[in-house]
Amino acid sequence: MHLVFAAHADKAAPKAACRRLMKISEEAGFTCELLSDELQIPEDAEAVIVAVGGDGNFIRTAHRACERNLPLFGVNCGHVGFLTEWTENAFPNALEALKTGDYRVKDVPMLSAKVNDATARDCFNDLLVYKQSFSGVAKISLAIDGQSVGALNGDGLIIATAIGSTGYSLSAGGPIVADGLDAMLITPICAHTLHFRPVVASVDSVLTMTMEDGGFLASDGDRFCSVQSGDRITVTRSAQTVRLLTFRKRNLFRLISEKLI
Repeated sequence: MHLVFAAHADKAAPKAACRRLMKISEEAGFTCELLSDELQIPEDAEAVIVAVGGDGNFIRTAHRACERNLPLFGVNCGHVGFLTEWTENAFPNALEALKTGDYRVKDVPMLSAKVNDATARDCFNDLLVYKQSFSGVAKISLAIDGQSVGALNGDGLIIATAIGSTGYSLSAGGPIVADGLDAMLITPICAHTLHFRPVVASVDSVLTMTMEDGGFLASDGDRFCSVQSGDRITVTRSAQTVRLLTFRKRNLFRLISEKLI
């Protein structure tokens, strides 16, 4: 099996951990290399991407894994590591599971967002529709599948995938989505009204939004587009999926108690 390792290029600790894990893997009989734009994997090779670092690196690596249609799993070297399944000390157990085939691959839906008719941007964790400046209030009108939800007066909206339900959305008061449910979460940020509450919609829903005074749109922490007054923001299920490799049934609520409390 071919293991492709990905760590944050500017962080020393994950890079050092990556070298240690590659050495362990090679000693166990795996072929290893670092993820790069020049990476060439033989078509008949069974390959897996290993994201080494924290949740941020895992999310960035998920996009690159999606581009190459390769499954991935994570080894935590960050602070929280909610999305990464293994620690460095337990990594040999992951290698043994890879050898014996004791794992499964799950296709996880992504979201796709665009402004008007511009090129869409895919999202693995969450999207953020936010006001223009630190002061003031954003007024965002939202419809789901053509039905008006109403208008939010506040700082913005988070549109999260099920995977992203334990990230920014949770911090803003959004619900936790149990494993096995594909959904789209709409969570208001600092709403100035009591009637606009978090909404859970089908991942196949079509969300449309407009901002009265404009703002910006971000995907997985990357601010990629400004939004002008009257622009139409559309969020749908992406045609792309991320292939997550899991070795055991994840106890989501145990993870929350261990990492988020």
